[in-house]
Amino acid sequence: MFYITGGTHHSVAIEMKDHVIVAEAPLNDERALAVLAEVRTLIPNKPIRYVIVSHQRFDHAGGVRAAAGEGITLVTHEASKAFLERVITLPATVNPDHLAKSGKKAMVEGVRDRRVLSDGTRTVEIRHIAGILHADDMLMVYLPKEKLLIEADAYTPPAPNVAPMTPPNPFTISLVENITKQGLAVDQILPLHGRIVPVAELLKAAGHSH
Repeated sequence: MFYITGGTHHSVAIEMKDHVIVAEAPLNDERALAVLAEVRTLIPNKPIRYVIVSHQRFDHAGGVRAAAGEGITLVTHEASKAFLERVITLPATVNPDHLAKSGKKAMVEGVRDRRVLSDGTRTVEIRHIAGILHADDMLMVYLPKEKLLIEADAYTPPAPNVAPMTPPNPFTISLVENITKQGLAVDQILPLHGRIVPVAELLKAAGHSH
């Protein structure tokens, strides 16, 4: 697994037996294509099969047309499936982008509560963050073997040694509630903003003393 960090928005490449899964193609064509190029450098000779879209806010879904232009299947919450299907079929005739120039077509697949992708060795679970006020369509990615949770906007760790928000951010509280209700064993949080932290940092930010 590779954590592909940017100035503000990050992505994650998950290597499977015969393909790669990328969590997030953010911002715009330029950033998304740079992420995909870096993934292919880090993991050569395996196709990128899926890009998981955490939610449809413009900064997190801004690179979906670039991914579609590479023929990569987009995975989103089912609430956003129709929207993304429309996004990747709209023509760009005035200022053709990567998708328009490529002539390729891509699929959009929806997830409701949970979808499991496995190659027999590594399991990747795509799960809905239910009840969070930020967006109805938010997905997180859980790697049970690594006890790692990838998420965007539900929790963004502050700089080291900065005190948690008081009162806690309701998005962060929702994330902890989802981890608990879904029975996830998490050791580390890998945010798509900020820095990787132990789960204790998330619990502290949510107002848990232990």
